[in-house]
Amino acid sequence: MVPLGVYLASLRGDVSFWDTADLQTVPYILGIPYPTGFPGYVLLGWLWSHGFAIGSVAWRLNVLAAVASAGTAAAVAALLISLGTATAIGFAAALAYALAGVPWMHATYVDAHPIAFCAVAWAAVYAVRWSRNMLWFDAVACVVAAALALACDNSTVLALPGIAVVVLARRPPLLRSALLAACAAVAVLAVYAYLPLRSAAVTAARIDPTLALGVLPGRPFWDDGHPATWAGFVRVVTGSDFSPHQAVAGMFSSHAIHEVVEAFGPLAAHDLGGFFPWLALFGGVLLWWRMPLVLAGLLLLGLVPVLFAGAYPVESEATRYYLPGYFAIVLGAGYGVAVLDAGMAGAQRYAALAVVGVAWAALLGEDFSNSAPLFAQPANTDGREWIRRVVSSTPAHAIVVAPWNYATTLAYGAYVLHDLGDRIVLTGNAHQYERAYRRWMPQHPIVIVSDDPETFKGFHVHQIDDGSPHLYALR
Repeated sequence: MVPLGVYLASLRGDVSFWDTADLQTVPYILGIPYPTGFPGYVLLGWLWSHGFAIGSVAWRLNVLAAVASAGTAAAVAALLISLGTATAIGFAAALAYALAGVPWMHATYVDAHPIAFCAVAWAAVYAVRWSRNMLWFDAVACVVAAALALACDNSTVLALPGIAVVVLARRPPLLRSALLAACAAVAVLAVYAYLPLRSAAVTAARIDPTLALGVLPGRPFWDDGHPATWAGFVRVVTGSDFSPHQAVAGMFSSHAIHEVVEAFGPLAAHDLGGFFPWLALFGGVLLWWRMPLVLAGLLLLGLVPVLFAGAYPVESEATRYYLPGYFAIVLGAGYGVAVLDAGMAGAQRYAALAVVGVAWAALLGEDFSNSAPLFAQPANTDGREWIRRVVSSTPAHAIVVAPWNYATTLAYGAYVLHDLGDRIVLTGNAHQYERAYRRWMPQHPIVIVSDDPETFKGFHVHQIDDGSPHLYALR
């Protein structure tokens, strides 16, 4: 509840731009988002955005991200308590994770990755509980959480080897485990069946307004990638257009390791303080002595996604893959404090805890200082103002051709707010549909969104207003 209160106070208040606006639009209309499809997130977001009918749709889905991120912080505490630490230490570690710069930033706007990682974190909790107590309920809960994570974001497969190593710290019964894994696989596949089924339904009913222009199915928002076909399904689910297989192949290359050292290392040290990584190393050594497979699993869980980010240069927001790394570091630090708490007595114990407490308080103070600009986010209305500007500047019935960064916000205005009337939003660069402009112009004015002046042979280009990005009308 404490992290959730902080997140809500710093939450983005309305529709954003770029991928965020896509994920604020698609669940509400039951569309298909950008690769890798995120069907579990879409279905969960549809239930949440329609059931939690408070505020704007964009804000509701941002709240979902905040709730999930707070749930991840709770998983930090739960996992440490499962390892035998005191509740107060678990709470302190949860706050250290929740208020670190990267987790806090990702908790303030909707993204499928931190939502799915909440499920991964709880899978890790139940895996550790299984390794300690061998209760079948914990094994089932671990598999259910892992399946939920995969359904929301298939990149969470990077965390599964680590969770599997923790589970194998105690050998599960083979037959029951195989049956449980098969049921989970069927459930995940059933969720992914949403993509081709919904794509086919959108095409058959011609729900996507871009289809009326004669463009091929597969445009963003309603039917991105057209997964109704096998080729489209594979492209969407694998994200093959962005070559993730090359990143997987290069995860342990010198380049990826260099990126981890140069990018992740300094950022984690900045967000968690210079003291906490050393405390995590101390806790890790002791955890290796007592539960080596648990430590190995948690290290894999934290390190593999970070290595993937280091080998994936097309990822424009690599810090979303850093969340598992932060999770593992804070767990190690919390366990180190727990060992100090249990291994000392009298004045030495109180002195050690006092030093750690002062470092922890200083870290939280620095976190609040560094993240203070986030508290201005609730008042940001740039996305809504962009929608209003397009509505006021463009003629009715217009086709608005906009690059992805701006088109996602306009899609929210068109399909969630219904503020664009019968204007049609086309995602792409200005020249992508150039051959079709003359065919469309008798029925629809053409408006181009661009940061640079556009020139078209045979067309007169007129700038509509002086804002940025510029709006150009073709004649």
